[in-house]
Amino acid sequence: MQKKMSKRIWSMLMAAGLLFLGGCGNETDEGQTDTSGKGQDDFVYVAEYQSLDGICEHVNTPVLGKDGNVYFTGTKDSEDFFFSMKAGEDDVKEVPLELEKGMHVSAMGEDSEGNLLLGLVRYEGDPEAGGTLKNVAIQKMSPEGEKLELVDTGNAFLKKDSSSFYIGHVLQDGDGNYYICSGQDIYVLRTDGSLYFEISVGQYVNNMFAMKDGRVVAAYFGNTGWSLEAVDLAQKSLKPLESSIVFDYGTYLDGTDTDLLYTQNAILYQCDLGDEKPTELLNWMDSDINSGNLRDFTILPDGRIVAVTVDYSAGAETELSILTRKNRSEVPEKEILTYASLYVPYYTENDIVAFNKQSDKYRIEVKEYGDDTMDYEDRVALLNADLTSGSAPDIIDLNYCLLSLEELVSAGVVEDLTPYLEADGTIKREDMVENVLRAYEQDGRLYGIMSCFGIEAIVGKVSDVGDEASWSIEDMMALVDAKGRDAEIIEYVDKAYMLSTLCMMNQNRFIDPETGTCDFTGGEFAKLLEFADRFPKEVDYDANGPSEIEKIRSGQLLLLTRSITSVAMYQMFEYEFGEPVNFVGYPTMEGSGLLLNVNGTTAAMHAGSKNKEGVWEFIRFNLSEKRQENLPTANGGFPILKSALDKELAEAMEDEYYEDEDGNQKLTSKATWGTGDFSVEVYAATQEQVDRIREMIETAQPNVREDHKISEIINEEAQAYFDGQKSAEDVAALVQNRVQTYLNETK
Repeated sequence: MQKKMSKRIWSMLMAAGLLFLGGCGNETDEGQTDTSGKGQDDFVYVAEYQSLDGICEHVNTPVLGKDGNVYFTGTKDSEDFFFSMKAGEDDVKEVPLELEKGMHVSAMGEDSEGNLLLGLVRYEGDPEAGGTLKNVAIQKMSPEGEKLELVDTGNAFLKKDSSSFYIGHVLQDGDGNYYICSGQDIYVLRTDGSLYFEISVGQYVNNMFAMKDGRVVAAYFGNTGWSLEAVDLAQKSLKPLESSIVFDYGTYLDGTDTDLLYTQNAILYQCDLGDEKPTELLNWMDSDINSGNLRDFTILPDGRIVAVTVDYSAGAETELSILTRKNRSEVPEKEILTYASLYVPYYTENDIVAFNKQSDKYRIEVKEYGDDTMDYEDRVALLNADLTSGSAPDIIDLNYCLLSLEELVSAGVVEDLTPYLEADGTIKREDMVENVLRAYEQDGRLYGIMSCFGIEAIVGKVSDVGDEASWSIEDMMALVDAKGRDAEIIEYVDKAYMLSTLCMMNQNRFIDPETGTCDFTGGEFAKLLEFADRFPKEVDYDANGPSEIEKIRSGQLLLLTRSITSVAMYQMFEYEFGEPVNFVGYPTMEGSGLLLNVNGTTAAMHAGSKNKEGVWEFIRFNLSEKRQENLPTANGGFPILKSALDKELAEAMEDEYYEDEDGNQKLTSKATWGTGDFSVEVYAATQEQVDRIREMIETAQPNVREDHKISEIINEEAQAYFDGQKSAEDVAALVQNRVQTYLNETK
């Protein structure tokens, strides 16, 4: 069956897809990484984007073939189909799958001959609601959609936990053995589907692929770092690949003309295992592609690079990108906005890529300052030099900035956004959660707007911490006294960390920024020292010890510190503690402190930018209804836009259903949440739970900005008290003297 894709589905976004250097940038003399690509090369990669959405109800398991075809499965009119199409063309071939009742496609892979392998799983009932695993099979299909062979695995998987089993990867080696990977476990099957052996990796397997020589490789992040290990059929185990190249976290596949093709830190590489170093092909961000969204990629024989991405911040949009190398002179220019940051996380990369693709006037390029091998002071010096020079960046990242907001404001390098917000006809101040908006205000001026947020709190049983919204340091001390010294107050928190946290939360009791004076000798600081001394001096992670949930349920562990970023996360903690819980703030001298945690892209406008309207366009873009209603992940944070927040909280209270084999509607869980210790099925939230979250949001305050130098002084002097060498009063006097001297010097 042939079908033409509509013009709405197929769109070549040449202008929005403007790319620069195909490589990954040049290292400047100052140690800054320049990803603009305006250096030595005169070619660019131009991307064409082809949306796969609209072809079926949900694009599932997309896979790229070496021939440039993309294959995926999906549902149309309640019927399962196998789809195939050639990159850059609009003809879609669809073939009905005609699966056994209750069977669904969990994964898709390839064999050594280019045929497609569909990993099939059948449950009786809904797996999310405790359904029973009934069958696991592999359907082999030709690229044209012809069914070649159905391999039934028999009873090989029926003893597995039906609530969690799925197929993440399925493939076949040159000898005909099949491989199924489910989370942390690899199963090797003979050609008839019977179980040959299984390997428990102990870590989640990120990628699994077959190399040119037939070896099947698993890529995962283990206890000793990133690992690439081949399945050893003789030893029935994994064996590390031998290479002088140091691999790190990324997306790994078999190469086209080389052993490996992989993405690491947004750079696409290829290499043979015997190479001394890999070859850098391009920076995905230069191609307006977020490497965190990559699902598959390959190099075609004509040199074009094809990638499949799924953007969960745009409602799980699936897109095919075709990258073609062209002369720079053929590509129209855009106005460049420079984004300065220490580190660019997934969500910011996603926002920058999405902005670049939709803007026909502006393009954001990232400039990172130094790397982890450099000292903090050196990285600050690099940023400072740029901020006060003629080459200052247009946008300053506030999430990973090396300087505090106070330092940026004092230096006069950040612009007040209030006039832009007041003049904007699309968004208004009253459209956003007010106390969250105030997080980046100073002296009545607004210097940044976070796109989403979390609420940092201490979580404990109501029977321990009470049901009030706040508590004091005395309350926390009383709890510790009642439980005894053997109880762990907060997991893996030592004396120094607790003292720093309490001093930061109570710094207004000790420091007056207006007068530039401090007072650590009034007895309150000594009280904090005495309380912090109840914690261990050092903490060690015990991998063989009881789990977090075991310690909580037994009363060995009293409290958790967590950032609540969704309704489901709130519900999860009620299960973990096994009884009603309360989310109280950090204890302070005056009561409680629920804190707002910055999540999502948060940027400031450089006061000297020549493209301030463009910077505001980027900030406004991240506050749009579409972006706010489709934040990257369920725990990414609550949206700052009130309408999006209201929608999220309302949806959290809605029941969800699935249709069983007889067509009956059955209640199902909304999600599975948990940690390595446990998981819990989350259902619709109650009105009381949502009301409590609203109360937390309304009362939470901006996170206190820590002065690193003052914290350093306090921790240095406190060690003498913790070691029993000086009294709390003596330490307080020393801290008073040193901090006051520091304040005098920085007036």
